[in-house]
Amino acid sequence: MLDEKLARHKKRKKRILTGILAIVGVLAIAVTAFFTAYVADCQITGSQYGQEEEIENELFSTPMDQRFFYQFFRKLTHSQKQLNGVASYRMEFSPDLSVKVIVTENPIIGAVSWEHNRYYFDRYGYVMAKNIDISSTVPVVDGSNFTNVSLYEQLGGVKSSLAEDILQLTQLLDDNEIAADSISYDEKMQAVIALGDVKVSLGSRDNMTDKIAELCAILDSGELSGLKGTLHLENCGDGSTSSYIFDRE
Repeated sequence: MLDEKLARHKKRKKRILTGILAIVGVLAIAVTAFFTAYVADCQITGSQYGQEEEIENELFSTPMDQRFFYQFFRKLTHSQKQLNGVASYRMEFSPDLSVKVIVTENPIIGAVSWEHNRYYFDRYGYVMAKNIDISSTVPVVDGSNFTNVSLYEQLGGVKSSLAEDILQLTQLLDDNEIAADSISYDEKMQAVIALGDVKVSLGSRDNMTDKIAELCAILDSGELSGLKGTLHLENCGDGSTSSYIFDRE
């Protein structure tokens, strides 16, 4: 009798242990599946330039990026991806594994006119939009020196030095709140910007910060008001006695 009781007790313990292990196994599978689950749905908001699809593709570009809790972990650890054309973004996570991404895009500081299209870029040279209406006035770069301009790519298709010159100049104009109508470069990479009826010849990239500072001072003084012609700032900042000349038309 005692042996039978012990045998039944052992069987009962074995069944209980087996049940516990089965429950633990199911829970482990469920937890693993939950934590490795993919984002079920994504909504991008805040884009002014129609970049929603491009932002989503960049944000979830790898299988790991597409995992819900991986993105949640990156948010908790402040290690989220840097996105082209985006100044900042925040992600909101829902229990149904959906994600909402609210973006703040970089401001557009210039445009390139190329092959009957107008491409808009940010201060890092990233082409953010094409043929759109924007509220602010930005300088338009003559694209005749470009061999290719592509949406959602870095400004390229020209000599790297020219691309650098364009970015330097558009950034300086933006930083100093100068609303140029257009920017053009000749074969010697001499820059000319248009401000209404006034063309400003800036020359090479040398001393460009000084040239723009001088232009700011001239504009603030009102000396160019009502004038039509070309303002020469090519020699500004090089130690010349006369920093600029104005040729009336």
